[in-house]
Amino acid sequence: MKTRIAQAAFALTLTAAAVIAAPHQAHAATGPVVSGTGWKLQAPRITHIDTQPLTIAFHDTTSRTRLTPYVKNVAAELTSYGIPVTVSNRIVPTAVGKCPPRHTISYRWISKPNPDRPNQSFTGTCSLKAATYSAYVYINSDYWAPGRRFHEWQRMNVIWHESGHAVGLAHPTTCPRDKAGLQPLMCGNPYKDLRDRRFSSQDVTGLRRLVLNRAYYPPA
Repeated sequence: MKTRIAQAAFALTLTAAAVIAAPHQAHAATGPVVSGTGWKLQAPRITHIDTQPLTIAFHDTTSRTRLTPYVKNVAAELTSYGIPVTVSNRIVPTAVGKCPPRHTISYRWISKPNPDRPNQSFTGTCSLKAATYSAYVYINSDYWAPGRRFHEWQRMNVIWHESGHAVGLAHPTTCPRDKAGLQPLMCGNPYKDLRDRRFSSQDVTGLRRLVLNRAYYPPA
């Protein structure tokens, strides 16, 4: 169980254009903050989120049916932290290594998306001028298969974890517990003992930093 769950944390980060935009002169001395206690951004590829909302779409109708209830909750939570995300009914087919349309996160529900690591889920995040451009998220449907003995909290943690990658979070360097006793959900192996089903306060600090770092970049 430990090995199976740990493999689900793998995330693949792609780059549409990994060029860091010049910061405003007033902030040139410090620059954007990209890591802290229990959180880290996908810097230098991603240091901030731009102002245009992200839209969740789906690879196919099966993915839409199975994942919509989950991603609606993810979208609501991300929006509450200043990263506006809406859930659509759009079908946007995914392909590993190919960026979806701008400001689109496309989710795919599929058995063994990585044949080399059959228990894995993963995310490909694209960036443009150090901002999240788009992403694809592959959720392993085997987590719902009879006999696999995955718990609902584990499935939820996987979806939240991969969604964190989709907007620009990386695995933190360290994984201390916060005041509520929770480790960051973005840790590489958060599934063994975490049952919070939501981002921890340390993950939230990273999400809010994606918004605050906009101050270091000129308006689009």
